Amino acid sequence: MTIGIRSAERADIPRVLSLLHRTNPCRVLTEKSLLWRLDHPSAGFEETDLIAVEEDGGVVGHIRSRIQRAGNPSPEGRIGLSVLAAVAESHLGTDLAFRLLEESERTLVERGATSLRAEAAGDGVQVGGEGFALLLTERGYRAVENHHILGLDLGAVPSAPPAPEGVELRPLREFVNDTRPIYEIDRLTTADEPGADNDGRFMSYDDWRSTVWAHPANDLALSLAILVDGSPVGMTCYTSDRDTRIESAMTGVLRDHRGRGLAGYAKNVALHLARARGIRRAYTGNHEGNVPMPAINRRLGYEAVATETTYSRTVGG
Repeated sequence: MTIGIRSAERADIPRVLSLLHRTNPCRVLTEKSLLWRLDHPSAGFEETDLIAVEEDGGVVGHIRSRIQRAGNPSPEGRIGLSVLAAVAESHLGTDLAFRLLEESERTLVERGATSLRAEAAGDGVQVGGEGFALLLTERGYRAVENHHILGLDLGAVPSAPPAPEGVELRPLREFVNDTRPIYEIDRLTTADEPGADNDGRFMSYDDWRSTVWAHPANDLALSLAILVDGSPVGMTCYTSDRDTRIESAMTGVLRDHRGRGLAGYAKNVALHLARARGIRRAYTGNHEGNVPMPAINRRLGYEAVATETTYSRTVGG
């Protein structure tokens, strides 16, 4: 059966979502969030979801091509990224992953990419991911960093400790009329995160409001701001499918308030809130250079699922 590769359209989203659910079991993905990406293009990036489609309309492959817009290059130039590679189990071992990656690379280079990156994870996170990693190395990519993906059965969350003195937790939905304090925490704590993609820049407040805060996968009831003596000093944020799973989006505490156990306390309370709502599984990812957060997550009961690796090569390299 002939398989064509093209850009995804709105009508494809239900079939794309079905494929991604089968091949990316640790990700929080919903039809609403996939449609939202189509309707709300990022101010800083161009994105295209490429899909492999059989003659009968079945979607058997997917990859997302993402590149910084021409006016927003990093110090390394314009970086093109291929992510969310997915191939239906019935087509593993064929050349479909190669064709998807090749088309993604072509799209990124045509848009001006000066270097290429791609992500691949162990099979517990990405079905067929180990084969995709081998494909990347065969095409000249080299591993540049790792994220360790952890999972948690929420039935095993330890009891929540008492609140530290002077500390209050408030759901982010209470900040809907004044999101500036939440933006500032995100901006300042992101600057300290390890990773090849962190060049010290952060989006404007208006872009953050439209692309981060407004994203429909955000669960503002489970995401919590940490207040000390009434002032926001940190937060723990989650996306959810509003059904069975949540995924950690970020947890950060301002420098002057670190070392007091605030992040662990807030994460514990958020996980208990999720369990009370009937959510059964939680997932998170930790950069290999982030020492404090994996220790916090281990105390909460998270266990390793697989490692996700970012690969890189120069265009023409």
